[in-house]
Amino acid sequence: MNDTIIKALNWRYAVQKFDTTKKLAQKDLDTILESGRMAPSSFGIEPWHFVVVENKELRQQLHDQASPQPKVIDAPVFVVVAKRTDVREVMADERVARTAKVTHMDESNFKGLGDMISGVVASRDDVALNTWITSQAYIPLGMMLETAALLGIDAGPMEGFDHAKFDELLGLTEKNLASVYAVAFGYRGDDPAAARPKVRRAAEEVTTVLK
Repeated sequence: MNDTIIKALNWRYAVQKFDTTKKLAQKDLDTILESGRMAPSSFGIEPWHFVVVENKELRQQLHDQASPQPKVIDAPVFVVVAKRTDVREVMADERVARTAKVTHMDESNFKGLGDMISGVVASRDDVALNTWITSQAYIPLGMMLETAALLGIDAGPMEGFDHAKFDELLGLTEKNLASVYAVAFGYRGDDPAAARPKVRRAAEEVTTVLK
């Protein structure tokens, strides 16, 4: 095993109380967000958007719709991750256009890719499509949590908030977005949870090797 990675993951936990006096360096935040942007997705559709909420008044309003959980306002950085809600309408064309631009090739070269994505989307009803896109939106979470841990930065992911209110306050609906989860980043404060032992199933309970 790589001791550096395993040590960081053992150190990491879901922080509930952040040190309000410590700020996060912009370069570290940029690294965390970039790791999320680089996350893989089915067909490379990347159906997510990261909203970094810096406005203090807005953070307070979000806090009021989140149980309330102190980390929404105490953490130096609060990021809401949203999923795309216009996948059925534009995602295939966007993927083709993006690929053509990056590879400096004509879009016609990627017609097969576009047709494949369109076919998969068309084969799913609204419930199945929403489930698929929601699951895709969670992939960046693991990337960002591990990146933060390797940088010695704490994180507190959360789902316990009023999603409709978050969408309204952040103006997501009109942008064809819907909140999925949020993550607070910073440094742990006087948090009793930090001293709790990490509870995980044994490796042999969660891993099967078929030879």
